[in-house]
Formats: sequence, C-alpha cells, structure tokens
Amino acid sequence: MSVSIFPGDREGRRRTWVWAVPFLLVIIFFAGQILAIVPAIESGMIAEDEIEAYPNILYMLTVVFGSVLVLLGLWVRFFEGRGLASIGMTLEPQAKNKLGWGYGVGLVMATASVVGIWAFGGYGVERPQDFALVSYVPICFLALGFLVQSSVEEIMFRGWMLSRVSERFGLWAGILSNATLFTLMHVDFSGDEAFSLIDFSIFTSMTMLFSIFLSFLAIRQKSVWGACAWHAAWNWSFITWFGLPTTGIALDITPLWVDLVMDESQVNWLTGGAAGPENSAITMVVLLIGCALFYRSVRKTLTA
Repeated sequence: MSVSIFPGDREGRRRTWVWAVPFLLVIIFFAGQILAIVPAIESGMIAEDEIEAYPNILYMLTVVFGSVLVLLGLWVRFFEGRGLASIGMTLEPQAKNKLGWGYGVGLVMATASVVGIWAFGGYGVERPQDFALVSYVPICFLALGFLVQSSVEEIMFRGWMLSRVSERFGLWAGILSNATLFTLMHVDFSGDEAFSLIDFSIFTSMTMLFSIFLSFLAIRQKSVWGACAWHAAWNWSFITWFGLPTTGIALDITPLWVDLVMDESQVNWLTGGAAGPENSAITMVVLLIGCALFYRSVRKTLTA
C-alpha cells in the first residue's frame, strides 16, 4: 500500500520510476562527488592521498557533499516538478526543535556506545586530558562539516529514496530498500584488510539498524531534520569528543573530553577495530534498543 510521508510527496508533474530510484541515487551521489573532487585534485589544491586529512576533509564534507545535494535538488525540481518539502526538507516553525532534539539524541547514543565499549575493556585513556591543548577550532569546523555531509546522506536516503519507494510500495519497502542500499554503499570492497565474517556481519547489521532507526525518526517527525542532526552528532562526537575513528576516518586532533585508544589485546567485535565504534557489537546493541523504542512511536503508521 502506498504511503505519503512528507508534505508534497504526491505533487509534481511526474514520478521517478521506483525501479530507477536506487540506480539514480548512486549515479547522483558519485557524479556530485566527481564534479567537486576531480577539479580540486587536478588543480593541485588537494593531494589525492590526503583528502581525508584535516583540513582537506572539510572540503570533502562540505563542497563535495554539497555538490551531491545540488544535483538531487535539480532532479527533484526539474524532473519531478516537486518542492524540497517532498524530500523531507519542510520549512516549519518546529524545524529548530527537531534539529536540536535529533542532535541531542545522537550525542547521547554515540556516547552510550563508547562508554559501553570502554566498560567492557575495549578502550583505555591514551593520555591525561589537557583542555589547553584541545583542538577547538577544528572541532567547530568539523561540526559544520559533518552537519553538511550527514544532512546530504539523510536527504538522499531517508528523504528522497524512502519517500519515493514508500509512495508506491509502502513504508516497509521504503525502509528496507534505503537501508539495504545505504549499507551496500558503506561496505569497504577495497580488500585492504583480511575478510572476517564476524566483523562483516556486525558492520552490516549495525548499518542496517542505523538506517532503520533514522527512517523511523524521519517518519515520526514527518521531516528529515531530526535525522540529519542525529547523524551529524553521531559522526562528529566519535572523533571530536573521544578521539576515535568515524567510519574508518581518524583525524589527528586533540578531542574535547577524553582521548581514548583501542586496547589491541581485545577482539575486534568489541572495539570495532580500525573502523572505530561503529564496527562494535556494543554499538549494534545500542542501535537495536533505539530501533525498538522508536518502533513503538511509529508502529501505528507502519501497520496502517
């Protein structure tokens, strides 16, 4: 059964063919990145092997992901003939509250994951905290950068893909399809590390739960603002609060609260290994609890 999630879902001259939505999302995602990355590398502004180092990563998080959003916006506006509200970017007085609430919950859940891993012996303190040495300026810039990057991913997956599939085949089809594609696009196929079935299973399960949780949040709020803020807080806090990697990205900055280090004598399924807390079974449990709690608030909508 088709469902309209956001205002303006059914407006417009045409619908994007549902079968084409995942393919178009991938094309738009990589085309936007290429349009911004290639000129920066070819001009010598950024070295190809240093794009994830600070401050180059700010370009990646803002300009590169911003280019992706521009392409999606052009498709929605000129092909579908719809407004931004149709992908969850609703202009409403409650938007600030949804952003703030989502950011706060994201910080709490990320902290719960890290504290859980630490409590089971997965992390130790690398050095005593000296607040005079904290990288305050990079931390502030990274907060903005992760807000842009995370918002673009949420608008694409929990805004556009969720709504377009759901309006044709129902909410569960929209939730599971966007979660599956999001997971596939975050799997590292480079083969730099030996394959581990346990690590792979934890990562894919965690990423699926991550996506389902954010879909529930978007459905609950009838917008993507809370999901954007939650995702940004999640990514930002691992690096800037605890000095830990986010999705494998590690930056050489002094964190805001405590500088943690992985106990290499512990198993990867606990610590997350080089990829950071997101690859830990503890994080998977935190997200599973979050999904269970949020499911209660959207259950009637999902079963309608």
